[in-house]
Amino acid sequence: MEKLVSVYWFAILVLVAGGIFIMVYTFYHQPYDVRMVEARILSNNIADCVSQEGSLVVNLDSNLKKDFLTNCHLLLGDQDPEYYFEVNFYEFPNTINSVFEIIEGNKNYKADCEVQKKQGYENLPKCIEKRFYSVDNSGNQYLIKILSAVGKVKENAK
Repeated sequence: MEKLVSVYWFAILVLVAGGIFIMVYTFYHQPYDVRMVEARILSNNIADCVSQEGSLVVNLDSNLKKDFLTNCHLLLGDQDPEYYFEVNFYEFPNTINSVFEIIEGNKNYKADCEVQKKQGYENLPKCIEKRFYSVDNSGNQYLIKILSAVGKVKENAK
């Protein structure tokens, strides 16, 4: 009887080991493409830096462009950054002509974002566009559009 139980015990061990192997293999088999999540985090950090609770916390002047990365604690990289963002401020109700804009990062990614809208390619940067409204201290209303793109194609796309 003990020999019969040991055969079943061995079969259960093989099944458990096989299940663990299959789970680990499926988990580590494909790299996870986290570029959309990174782009969303970048746009949320920029939005938090520009506006809090519906009020603008920045002054729209030339100093904002110069010190934007430092004030918002963003590091994009020195040479050939893997990130791009564009922040456009539109005075309401004229949402066609931008009043003020900030552009940082790899400027080649903007054209890739336009292509990505039409057809999803894995080897192009992933882009997110965020829009929200905010009010300054004078009561002027602004539509703020943030376009953020994350490249990192070599690490994420196959």
